[in-house]
Amino acid sequence: MTDRSGETSVPADGAAPLSMTIVVCIESGLLELLTLRMVESLRRFGGRFANLDVIAVTPRLTPPLTLETRRRMIELGIKHLRVSPRNPYAWHHYMNKAEAIAAVEERVTTDAIAWVDSDILFLREPNDLELLPGVDFLASAPDAGVIGSRGVTDPNDPFWGRSAALIGKVADDLPWLQTGDGHRIRFYWNAGLYVYRRTARFGREFLAGFKTFLDRHVARTHSQVHFMDQVVLGLTVLRLGLVWRALPDKSNFPVCSFLPGNYSPAKVIDVSVLHFHDSMNPEMWDKLLATLKPGHPQISAWLEPQGHVVLPPSLPLSLGRESLRIIRGARRRVYYARSGFTKMWSPAAG
Repeated sequence: MTDRSGETSVPADGAAPLSMTIVVCIESGLLELLTLRMVESLRRFGGRFANLDVIAVTPRLTPPLTLETRRRMIELGIKHLRVSPRNPYAWHHYMNKAEAIAAVEERVTTDAIAWVDSDILFLREPNDLELLPGVDFLASAPDAGVIGSRGVTDPNDPFWGRSAALIGKVADDLPWLQTGDGHRIRFYWNAGLYVYRRTARFGREFLAGFKTFLDRHVARTHSQVHFMDQVVLGLTVLRLGLVWRALPDKSNFPVCSFLPGNYSPAKVIDVSVLHFHDSMNPEMWDKLLATLKPGHPQISAWLEPQGHVVLPPSLPLSLGRESLRIIRGARRRVYYARSGFTKMWSPAAG
């Protein structure tokens, strides 16, 4: 078959047609450029995934997308969905993920829905993303990060006790996951890429769990609020009793400034889905290209002429985005104050 970028993508021999919708978010700003680049990588290098329907959701107030973005969305076959939910937590920048998949699953009929962050590149056909018979949910374990718990002696464990209580469990009831960097952690997922069976109505339940977490003020630090989507993701899987399978590292491999050891050609040679985080920033750009070039020369050749991601200047759009950032920041500070902490200070109890 031929993808919308004009390059030919070859399906795996004998593979059945995919029934999957890919969901992303798009808002004014860097997310426009990153989303377009991510979808173009899918169209060029995704093999039999290349022609899947992609729905880009704008789930909260934002300045308008640029004319160039809208033109490229048409070229790449991206459907645009705007929704305007009445959501008191629109200040939380990851709430948009839950709003997006909840909206899309009410509008599509595919067997599976895949959420994909915009800071992702498809390097080759990502066959691990298919739901096998009897499996309802796929995702990869994150690194232990700043909120993961390795057990009862971990300083983060009280947070996991409070989180588990949301679904009527204690921390020790949660399954264990093995991270790509060798840690054994309590059950939570990287929320940058996951696939679920549409009939599970996971998006609706994920959104409800997100709001319950915030309503009950489970978090007691900025980090616990910031990364809560990954926690709620796992809790929702358990609450719904879904059959889950962990994706291998090669299907959501991180390269970023806070994991410098992953900028290694040997580590990415077998990777099909690259989670590049801040690697499109000017200071990390050359390092990203050097990491990709030996094992993925076609990706490097496609990326290099595009350069690092930078917004074209636009005073009206910049003022609009900054105004919304200030308003949302104020609302977040009010929530933090009601929870008994600030971004810079939190109770010693955790």
